[in-house]
Amino acid sequence: MIHYSCDLCGKRIRDERYTVKVEVAAATDPEHLTDADLEEDHLQQIAAELSLLDSTAEFTIPETGPKEFAFDLCSGCCQTYMKSPLGRAPVARPNFSHN
Repeated sequence: MIHYSCDLCGKRIRDERYTVKVEVAAATDPEHLTDADLEEDHLQQIAAELSLLDSTAEFTIPETGPKEFAFDLCSGCCQTYMKSPLGRAPVARPNFSHN
């Protein structure tokens, strides 16, 4: 039998289990591309970076693709998550008087 525990509070989930799926990906806006962006010689930039390395064994490419995460939550933590998905306290809005 599979046992689940809440990824936020750590309690064992007995009845209601909620799954939160999050995808993080770089945002691109093709409308902001300029002619200069399209005219850049990217192969020349890669060649310049490679020439700076003594050995290609030191060369690593950072992962830039989308990342997906899945979390199991108990009902209490799910309610808390739904109120503030980023885990921040709500921003207090200023109250202006009606003069």
